[in-house]
Amino acid sequence: MRMRRGTFTSIVLVLTTALALSGCTAGGDAAVRLTFWNGFTGPDRPVLEELVATFNRTHPGVRVEMNVMPWDVLFQKIPAAYNAGRGPDLTAFDTVRVAMYASRGYLGSVDDWYTDNTATSAALHRQATEATSFEGRRYGLPFTFTPTLLFYNRKLFREAGLDPDRPPATWPEWQDHALRLTKFTEGNDTPSQFGLAIPDHQSVQIWPILLWGNGGDILSADHEQPAVGEPAAVEAVRTWAGLIATRKVSPIGLSGPEADKLFETGKAAMEIVGPWMTSGFTKAGVDYGVAMVPAGPKRQVTIAAGTTLALAATADAATRRAAGEFFEFWTSPETQQRWSAGTGFPTVRTDVEPQNAQAATFDRHAEAAIVLMPGVPEYQKIYTEIFEPAIQRVEHGEASAEEAMSRAAEQIRPLLPR
Repeated sequence: MRMRRGTFTSIVLVLTTALALSGCTAGGDAAVRLTFWNGFTGPDRPVLEELVATFNRTHPGVRVEMNVMPWDVLFQKIPAAYNAGRGPDLTAFDTVRVAMYASRGYLGSVDDWYTDNTATSAALHRQATEATSFEGRRYGLPFTFTPTLLFYNRKLFREAGLDPDRPPATWPEWQDHALRLTKFTEGNDTPSQFGLAIPDHQSVQIWPILLWGNGGDILSADHEQPAVGEPAAVEAVRTWAGLIATRKVSPIGLSGPEADKLFETGKAAMEIVGPWMTSGFTKAGVDYGVAMVPAGPKRQVTIAAGTTLALAATADAATRRAAGEFFEFWTSPETQQRWSAGTGFPTVRTDVEPQNAQAATFDRHAEAAIVLMPGVPEYQKIYTEIFEPAIQRVEHGEASAEEAMSRAAEQIRPLLPR
């Protein structure tokens, strides 16, 4: 069955006719050039490069030219480039940034692509597509979408007398395992092995998972009020910060890369992370298992880690047409299966079952993944400038959970819609 096409297809017909009348061909100098910035610098880079090369080879009227850079560099360059009118045609970035970039006028709506490709858009993960919306319009499509899961060291489980085939399923089990897996050497109050590696900055967001599991959140469901000072959120912070600061189940002040390194070197027995680390852990010889994040007292959920592929607001008709072709290519079952097989990521489609066993594990838990604060333009300030420092103050004993979260709530309030 062919997908219905409207606006993007109409543009294709107009441009094709113009090329024919001018005597130009679809390839060579007549190809529409699409600049594409992203941060896929890890093991996933060669897979992405191969897929882009396939697109360029099979779509002679379009040429995608990638500029790959570390994510932190990308996030620094995006505002400066778009503000100067020199931003890329396409950008892939963390989905949580959609509202921030759309509110600044960097991105163009792609509602027409969703309308023109109803069969494809209906097959994409609902949470992922909803997270591309800001003020009722969609500003991109899912480029990647995955839940984060609990990685655990099977060897360390066996050494602690724990069954590596039965990872913790509830908070009490998880906390018990973390304590039993935290090891001290005689005469040293710093663990030689940590039960957990829980980062509090420069990382996929772990602390919201803990709030959600206890029935709490950073914001209210309508994103109009802070919720971080409510009892459920405060209790979650008090519980887990206490385990970290007092029982030392995780180092204090970990960044994401530091947490990854601890798990990779066998210095931490458990970590919540995504499929991008599987190849690194495998190469390091870690005997690991992967499971759903244990259920909290109220909910069993995890956080979604995803990227959105967005189109520049300044894109002209030719660029929009070319972008539409790349959108269709990227979301096709064939491309998604190749991406998944090569990277271990699940696909962005609900109707494509990954053939990669690791990707299939993540795919099974996709419906339990929540996107953090979708549609909130001030996400970055709320999370990195207010919430994370509040968590750090509790971990360091500079404030109680009640004090830190109440203060955070007051700082968040002016940043929300009135």
